[in-house]
Amino acid sequence: MTRIGIIAGSNRPGALNPQVVDWVKAQLDERGVENEVLRYADFDLPILDEPIPGGAHQYQNAHTVAWGAAVEPFDGYIVVTPEYNHSVPGPLKNAIDFVGTEFAHKPVAFASYGADKGVRAVEAWRLAFANFRTATVRGTASFSIFTDFTDGAFAPEEVSAQTFEPMLEDLLAWAEGFKTVRAAQG
Repeated sequence: MTRIGIIAGSNRPGALNPQVVDWVKAQLDERGVENEVLRYADFDLPILDEPIPGGAHQYQNAHTVAWGAAVEPFDGYIVVTPEYNHSVPGPLKNAIDFVGTEFAHKPVAFASYGADKGVRAVEAWRLAFANFRTATVRGTASFSIFTDFTDGAFAPEEVSAQTFEPMLEDLLAWAEGFKTVRAAQG
């Protein structure tokens, strides 16, 4: 069975992220997709403190080893990302910078939100994940803080929510295909 890791993109107090993460998880659960939420905050990661870049997979700190082991076992990922200041949230970028090879030859999709639905964060993430030999799914599930949240509660409009299914279909298809690639790599 294909396993999808849902990477929570913010641990800021009062963040909207947990609501969007819960919604994404519910969508996967309803479709019978095996999944798990990954919260970088659970690993107490400091500002990047590895002397060797994550792509080398030569981790020297226990927190990096634990975070990498948590990320590794999935066939694909959905990154639930806010857009902060026209880009990615710094703490999530820091967490992703710790690792690298764990994402190789796997697809990543995005559920984003922000004033402009988080599209600039997604574009920045595409560049970062390309460095890991990761394929990013073209479609995104994108939500506006003005129309998809009501009184601070996540309540996606149908036009926004309907973007999730085609994105998920591509993610699952690519995840299956990349299993072959990873098997050939040994």
